[in-house]
Amino acid sequence: MVNSMQRISHGLQSIYHNYKVVPLVLCAAIALDYALTFYFAGSIEMILKYEHSPLLTHAIRHDIVIPYLVFTMFFYYAAGYIVLKLLMASEMYYIGVTIILLLSIVHVLGGMSWYVMCPSYSNMVLALSLISVMFTLAVFGYEILKRE
Repeated sequence: MVNSMQRISHGLQSIYHNYKVVPLVLCAAIALDYALTFYFAGSIEMILKYEHSPLLTHAIRHDIVIPYLVFTMFFYYAAGYIVLKLLMASEMYYIGVTIILLLSIVHVLGGMSWYVMCPSYSNMVLALSLISVMFTLAVFGYEILKRE
């Protein structure tokens, strides 16, 4: 049991310290978000009526969902990869990983909102998304000001 836990801990640490792998978690969360959205929404009309993302509704209206999804995943991976690579040797690396994991959770919760179908849950997910953006700006802004 202890040996198994040590292997799991070692495996998680190796993922945590690999700036090439951590952004893949976000990509998987994005794919899961959209899979859950299309599965639980029931119809394209429901998505067009209730989806918070104007980019997704635009992609649906213009029948470019797959290219949009691929571009979105590539963009998020590239951004996460670049940021974590730059932060790898700094004390801020854990903050970058935390933000990527927070965004991953927000995406999965967003996809689950189509299962829950409760306005307060959807608003909570939207608020969590905005909080993660504010958290990112505040932390990196603080670090920039602290270094000057």
